Amino acid sequence: MKLEATSIWFGILVLFGGLGLFLFGMFLMSEGLQLAAGDRLRRMLESLTRNRVRGVLVGTGVTALIQSSSATTVMLVGLVNAGLMKFSQSVAVIFGANIGTTVTGQIVAFNVKTLSFPCIGLGFLLYLAGNKRVWKYSGQILLGFGILFLGIELMKGGLAPLSNSGTFENWLVRYGGNWFLGLLLGIIITSLVQSSSATTGMVIAMGATGVLSIRGADPLRIAIPIILGCNIGTCITAFIASLGASMPAKRVAIAHYLFNISGTVLFLPFLPWLPKLTLRISELFGAGPDNIARQIAMFHTFFNMTMTLIWLPFVNQFIWLVKKVKRGEEPIVERDPLFLDPRIFHNPALALEMARKEITRMGRITLDMLRTSVGYLRKMDRGGKKQLLEMESIVDGLAHSIIEYLSKLSQEPLADEQSERLVGYMHAVNDIERIGDHAENIMYLAVNKSEDGLAFTEAAKQELEEISSTVFDMYEGIIDAFEKENSDEARHYQSFEHLVDEMASRFRRNHLGRLNRGECDGSAGVVFLDTLSNLERVGDLANNVGHVTTGALEKL
Repeated sequence: MKLEATSIWFGILVLFGGLGLFLFGMFLMSEGLQLAAGDRLRRMLESLTRNRVRGVLVGTGVTALIQSSSATTVMLVGLVNAGLMKFSQSVAVIFGANIGTTVTGQIVAFNVKTLSFPCIGLGFLLYLAGNKRVWKYSGQILLGFGILFLGIELMKGGLAPLSNSGTFENWLVRYGGNWFLGLLLGIIITSLVQSSSATTGMVIAMGATGVLSIRGADPLRIAIPIILGCNIGTCITAFIASLGASMPAKRVAIAHYLFNISGTVLFLPFLPWLPKLTLRISELFGAGPDNIARQIAMFHTFFNMTMTLIWLPFVNQFIWLVKKVKRGEEPIVERDPLFLDPRIFHNPALALEMARKEITRMGRITLDMLRTSVGYLRKMDRGGKKQLLEMESIVDGLAHSIIEYLSKLSQEPLADEQSERLVGYMHAVNDIERIGDHAENIMYLAVNKSEDGLAFTEAAKQELEEISSTVFDMYEGIIDAFEKENSDEARHYQSFEHLVDEMASRFRRNHLGRLNRGECDGSAGVVFLDTLSNLERVGDLANNVGHVTTGALEKL
């Protein structure tokens, strides 16, 4: 009995070691694939999902490549949150991702022990010796595959003692047929490891080693509820990624849950007949009645393909259902220019007017970024951090589009005054884009302050409130003046620059005094001083935009 218990505990340790290798191999492989083709994968998801059938195929293909429906869904959450994809486009991709993730189970079901060491050896050589990135990433992918295969074999080896264990045999006979426990087990394990592929791989390994067939038990009757639970548990990763994200991004995570929960609810009443149906389907693909591993993998594929075929004709109804579950208005994220139109180049005055409107819009976005980032110094918001980075991405995109637009307009016949305005607008775009960078810098300072548990003194808080309020007023006034082409108003707010400089200089001296008196923490002081420098620089850049409005380009 003691020997049996020791053997079981050793087997469990080996099982967890194999699971760790499996997950690490999957991570290496997924990271290698995303490094090699990450941007192309994102562009594919972004551009090829307008048709629902194509969306399913793209989701299947991408997930089969990166071996993780969670990674695909998290990517979708990011794309929808960034406004690069509509929620309605993401739904079909989620359907496809659930099919693509079953490829891992199919690989696990085959006897892959002869492939693990060649993949590890060749992958390691390519990773070390490869001079080009493509060779290094290819080596990382092969290395990941090899470690994944090795993990599978270790899991099978760790499970072997269980097949000879009387304790486990009794437990399996007593609870193995309880579908609710199997479902719960699949949900819990998959939620913990955040990978349905890992849990499915473990169940398949149990089937391959005969653990599920003890005392004549029906292995499929035990495995199927666990697989159904895996499909629900894997949704946790996308749910975590959606926390703090936009409403459409949250709906992506809910759609993932709804797809898998609806499938489980639909399949559960047919549990008594599913083992026989799975066996027949497996035989069609050459898997005999004794090949339990292939049968479990086949059910996983059958489940996800069936649910995709059921829901695909009713995508609009599925979207409606998700919106009913997660109510609320979807904010419209306009990443692309709203006013730039190359067709009006023949009218330079109107074209410049449209450019001014777009630059004003860009300025207001950076003003919001600035206010948000300074607010984080008072209270950090993790979800808001993502949104601010997306705003920075939008500003960079607008800057590129406006500069390109103005460059093309400069090739048209322009009056001297129009040429001067065009040059000024280019300066304004660059300065406003840099203000966005300073807002991002302040956000990162706020992150450091929060993570390190730093606190400002009451005097420092008051000083930051004073200088930031002045900078906001100055920048907002100058953007308004730029929009209205009001030189007098621009000059009025430009006069704030000296006040900002004087404040920054005085507050630095005050800080040094507090530091000498031991009233403040040195690390918090570094964040305080860096924030002052960023705000002071914003004042300088806002002043430059004022020069554009007044026509004093020689001062830039």
